Amino acid sequence: MIYRSTLLASAALAGFLGAASAASAETTLTFVWHAGTCADALMAIAKDYPDKNVKIVPALVPYGPEWHNKIASEFAIKGDAFDFAMWDSQSTAEFAGGGHVVKMNDIFDKSSYLKADLFPAASLSQYGEYPDGSGQFYGLPANQDAYGLMYRKDLFDNPTEQANFKAKYGRDLRVPETYQEAKEVAEFFTRPDQGLYGWGQMGGRDYDFATTASNSFLWSFGGELYNPQTMEVKGYLNSPASIDGVQAYVDMFKFGPPGSGNWGFDEVNASFQQGQLAMAMQWFYFNGSNADPKVNKFAKETGFGILPGALGRDGKFRRQFSVGGQGMGINKYSKKLPELVKFMEWYFQPEQQKRYAAVCQTGLKAVLESPDWQSLNSYNAQFANALQYLNDYWHLPEYPVMLDILQEEVSNAISGSKTVEEALNDAAARHEKTLERAGYKIDHKGNAPEVPDTAISPVGKDAVVPVNN
Repeated sequence: MIYRSTLLASAALAGFLGAASAASAETTLTFVWHAGTCADALMAIAKDYPDKNVKIVPALVPYGPEWHNKIASEFAIKGDAFDFAMWDSQSTAEFAGGGHVVKMNDIFDKSSYLKADLFPAASLSQYGEYPDGSGQFYGLPANQDAYGLMYRKDLFDNPTEQANFKAKYGRDLRVPETYQEAKEVAEFFTRPDQGLYGWGQMGGRDYDFATTASNSFLWSFGGELYNPQTMEVKGYLNSPASIDGVQAYVDMFKFGPPGSGNWGFDEVNASFQQGQLAMAMQWFYFNGSNADPKVNKFAKETGFGILPGALGRDGKFRRQFSVGGQGMGINKYSKKLPELVKFMEWYFQPEQQKRYAAVCQTGLKAVLESPDWQSLNSYNAQFANALQYLNDYWHLPEYPVMLDILQEEVSNAISGSKTVEEALNDAAARHEKTLERAGYKIDHKGNAPEVPDTAISPVGKDAVVPVNN
């Protein structure tokens, strides 16, 4: 089915650089995305598209399952209610694997401008490659994102706080480089009687709130979600290192406001902007608002950095956290491919992407590497650095089912209805059943390492590598 879909997509593309057909006044290019700053930016830029016979029309939905389901349901009926869409990186396998998406390689081959090397290789892979390592791309990195750290500079720079911290912990107060340090700093600043807490993070059951956060701990402690070579989940997701990481994540709720175990990104922002948090992990996507004095009354005191890493049980230091943002993909059933490709050729020019990157994170290499962009605000340089530490969920068509299982079990650990070990044991067993039902052969080697990262894409360092100086 995928082979047939590829042939159809290639046939549709064959003539897009041939004789141009004039776009009629009725031509609209509809896109699906979640509502927010970045969708607004795309629309503002699209108003200046030179071909006034082509109109870009948004079909916006709230962030979360409704957004994914709007895309998936249209693909299920092979419909053309939208022409292109932005979807989460981990959804590429589901949509491309189902044969619903135009392969970008065909566009790269025929376009005089759109080429793979316009984008960082890692970004193009994360937001569009399927299967992993295949060199086949089904999306472009339109809106990159990464987890980051924000913190109150006025608290960290306060001489009294610095002296008291050193007296208690025997070291200087600084922006943490490890989760072990973050735990001490969070503990120090947690003062419920003053309405101040040391740490904020997402933990909600909705969509991917709990797992994007907990995965960042899990990977940094040397854990893995599964072994992509053998498809084993048992022994990897519930390895000692993975348990260490998720336990560290769950423990950090002790230093957050009551009820923070149910938070999404809105609650993290609101609590930080109200002055309740000394530190918080949050997507770079929100830094524009958190740096805006009109939104955040502590904006001038807000610092931005890169999330900590961790010293694992093997003594190695790792820093890995969740990739966010979305790739832009093309609906194979759209009847407006020539017009859409022309728009994309214009939209991904540096002039347009500089405008986009003023408020969001572009995927265009020329802008990302520009000193002007990196010095534009107080967080772009950190974002450019953060890209090297990103990791992602399973790039498998079964992602939605796998996600829901892990969300449920991590939520069980947050609420205390299960221990972390019990939750990850159950998640691993359920994941393997899901994969087996989908037809995957799981090759049980029976010798999963205590720290899976030592065997799967090792990133461990012998010493802490500081980045938040």
